[in-house]
Amino acid sequence: MHSCGTLYGIGVGPGDPELITLKAKGVLERMKFVFAPVAGENRGSIAYSIARSYIPNDARIENLFFPMNHDRSERERAWEESARNIARVLETGEDAAFITLGDPMTYSTYGYLLKKMEALFPLIPKVTIPGIPAYLAGAASANLPLAQGHEILSIVPGSASGERIRECLISSDAIVFLKHNSATGTIQELLREMDLQDRAMYVRRLGLPDELVTPDKGRGLSGREDYLSLIIVKK
Repeated sequence: MHSCGTLYGIGVGPGDPELITLKAKGVLERMKFVFAPVAGENRGSIAYSIARSYIPNDARIENLFFPMNHDRSERERAWEESARNIARVLETGEDAAFITLGDPMTYSTYGYLLKKMEALFPLIPKVTIPGIPAYLAGAASANLPLAQGHEILSIVPGSASGERIRECLISSDAIVFLKHNSATGTIQELLREMDLQDRAMYVRRLGLPDELVTPDKGRGLSGREDYLSLIIVKK
């Protein structure tokens, strides 16, 4: 009986293919099977568009659909279905890669998938390769040091409550809001209330052709922002 292949969870960074790590590049270049997450069944994978120049032309690419909603049971079904699809390849002895935007261990679908793989297929080897998160690349593009000395940095998802957002704005020296599109209005209101609007920077689709890193201090936010965007507040 042959042994199982290894699952490689690979962060491909925020958008610029040159920001993929050398380790990730080396693994991708030998992959025969690559799984890529998509948010809709008829959508392409942004992660694949970033990594494709490093993936062999004859590799099999399979998109895995992950619903972007709060229906826990639907999401559980998607994670389990994806885990079983990946396992079918690994159980043949072949390695496979799951690619994801940014870093696989920071607010990533891969984290949920990894837990499901561990629960269902504990004997399958799993290796995670970190990637550069969008907020670090965004701070670099803006030449904005996020934290120095004793400063405290908080990373806040848009799904956080208004009260939690307020607490972070009060207690932290720098705050990064990720996937904030559902909470942009709340964030804007709190920034105005706390007189922090001049401390906010908006970053959208970093490393992609329509990238925007704006010093307009958050005033250009419409309230319905791109999913691939973030706000950096540096007090």
